[in-house]
Amino acid sequence: MTYCTWKSNWRETRQHFIDWWNHKGLLVGHWEIKSDTVRENSRDPGPMDDVTQRWMSAKWRPLKEHHQLATHLFPLDCLPISEMDFGPGTLATFIGSEPAFGQETVWYEPCIKDPDAHGPLLFDLANKWWRQTLAILEEAVCLAGDRYLVGCPDLIENIDILASLRGTEQVLMDMIERPEWVEQKIREINVVFFEAYQRIYEIIRNPDGGSSWIAFKLWGPGKTAKVQCDASAMFSPEMFRRFVRPALEEQCDWLDYSIFHLDGHQCICHLDELLSIESLGAIEWTPDPQVPESGGSPHWYDMYRRILKAGKSVQAIRVRYDEVIPLLDAVGPKGMYILADVKTIEQAENLAARLEPYRKQCRQ
Repeated sequence: MTYCTWKSNWRETRQHFIDWWNHKGLLVGHWEIKSDTVRENSRDPGPMDDVTQRWMSAKWRPLKEHHQLATHLFPLDCLPISEMDFGPGTLATFIGSEPAFGQETVWYEPCIKDPDAHGPLLFDLANKWWRQTLAILEEAVCLAGDRYLVGCPDLIENIDILASLRGTEQVLMDMIERPEWVEQKIREINVVFFEAYQRIYEIIRNPDGGSSWIAFKLWGPGKTAKVQCDASAMFSPEMFRRFVRPALEEQCDWLDYSIFHLDGHQCICHLDELLSIESLGAIEWTPDPQVPESGGSPHWYDMYRRILKAGKSVQAIRVRYDEVIPLLDAVGPKGMYILADVKTIEQAENLAARLEPYRKQCRQ
């Protein structure tokens, strides 16, 4: 059952992920490190001038990602993942939103103008964006073979998707003026998420049943996903409890491994509610631009301890190289996944040696 052969220590990292999901292991990853050589003499397919094709070509996208992975190294727990999505929140395009492609990102155009006249949100297998997503994933999996992982696109769910379909400001008003309609739409979005994810999982699943998610370098030995509600930065814990939690908890119950993307200090007020969801496995913390501290700052130590104490694992991102060891000393290694700013293979090797006592502590 050999796969992910472009990562020489995959067997070890795979076990690190399993232990981390069980709240007893340590993961330290990073963004890719450029290699001096090219695996298998992979050829760069060159630039793509057409911005839509740059996102949606089922030939160029997988080839470009293949070459990117072929020219990078993956020490520590860094994962080689082919990222085959066309922007966070693509689930919205499967149920009516049209994407607007930019050079660096994608927007989604609202499509629900009159809630009373708009029918149920249903998953259409003939939807052109869904069919193109499948074509890209199938080509990527074929190209990857046993070399690297192909991640699930960043589908997103809940109110964040409804905001794409309806418009953020309008959804916030709907939560006050037509709350039952909002609740119904979120239930419908959940059904679409389950249908889309299951079909994608059958394509990208590893030989052992594991799967990866493109956001935040995730892998788990089953159905694995990042879940979120960035819109919750704009409403109260009471509204989070009413509108977000029911569908979110249903997702976490359905998935084998789930991590919540806590995005910005405005969302920290929802942490207690998240920690009370038994089936939610982990919390990822993203400091926002208004907060100058990095993910490894002592400012966040108490929050990480709070999450760990509640029996959830933690993912800390944007952690500076010199912050990794102090962070582990402060909160302990068990249940920590650190995405560190490691720029060279020398830094990675040095950090690997310094991590050994903490890995030993996890094994005890």
